[in-house]
Amino acid sequence: MNWPLYCDHQAPNAMPDGGHRGLWYERFFNAYDDGWTLKDDRKAQWVKSNAKSAGDGASLQEAVQRHLELVTKLGGRGAVFQADWHFATGLGLPHPVENGLTWHHTLGVPYLAGSAVKGLLRAWVEVWDEAVDDEARQRRLDTWFGTLEQAGAFIFFDALPIEPVSLRADVMTPHMGKWYEQGGEIEDWRREPDRVPADWHAPVPVPFLVAGKPRLLFGIAPRHPDGAAELPEVFKALKQALDWLGAGAKTAVGYGQMQEDPASTEDLQHKRREKAEQEALSALSPEQQTLRRLQVQLDDYRQRNIKPEAGSAFMGETRQCLDAGREWPAPERAKLATLIESIYSYAGWGSGDKKRQRKDLVERLRN
Repeated sequence: MNWPLYCDHQAPNAMPDGGHRGLWYERFFNAYDDGWTLKDDRKAQWVKSNAKSAGDGASLQEAVQRHLELVTKLGGRGAVFQADWHFATGLGLPHPVENGLTWHHTLGVPYLAGSAVKGLLRAWVEVWDEAVDDEARQRRLDTWFGTLEQAGAFIFFDALPIEPVSLRADVMTPHMGKWYEQGGEIEDWRREPDRVPADWHAPVPVPFLVAGKPRLLFGIAPRHPDGAAELPEVFKALKQALDWLGAGAKTAVGYGQMQEDPASTEDLQHKRREKAEQEALSALSPEQQTLRRLQVQLDDYRQRNIKPEAGSAFMGETRQCLDAGREWPAPERAKLATLIESIYSYAGWGSGDKKRQRKDLVERLRN
């Protein structure tokens, strides 16, 4: 049997380890028989064979962090939402199994395009949001989403999964015969019962892929700095739209309904801050890196309202810096003296000779 591919394509019979699940699902369908016909059970087999994990964890984390950093730098906000149940988008895309799926081109996972996020939010504001009057509604539509004369005040980013997605096989059972495809061609309904929508038609199972309870990072940023004041209202509307309407396809049966996941959002923000701190440290001299590290640790102790223990690694490093700091350049040496004085003042100088010795060493750093 020949596949609809170039000669000598040497296509594998199964997706290679670490491959792009979306590319495999969309372009390497191999369930036709020798007569180029397709039995319904072959469609189901193809869907089930792809009902596995999609995406690489490390690549997704890197992409999500870049995504969140961009949104943050633009003065926007990112937040993670988790689906209550199934999520699917792009079912109307052409595919031999009759239902496609929207795959991210490089990450190989289902995702929600920024245009779909914008459309969902606009639908909520335009039709469903009862908390605003008609005048406020029209102002939001014109300001948030733009008009023919001007662009909207906000940029809507793609919603990306923050971890590999668990794909599942699902099935729909339309039972309207040929009504959907040929209903508009009926001339005499008495003579064309197959084209009439009625309950005597047998259901036709149609398999398709869905994502099981994915967690997606949504991002919205103001197009101009003066638009940041309305960002909380925009996110409030997004939260309501995802909760009440749902995103993607088949929302009428509960697909795509999502709830905000503050813990996952904070985890991503924490990793972003850690990465920014590491990048900032790498640009400093060794002495400056030590000063910054000690300051961050001292601030952490203060924030948690606890005292560092005498034998802790933090106090050990402080003591080492006190002894070796006289070899530092003068500007950093003076900053070190001030910082160590703050550390011992907070942790306790000790008593007797130890206290006097430490104070003497700090004074020497200043001279």
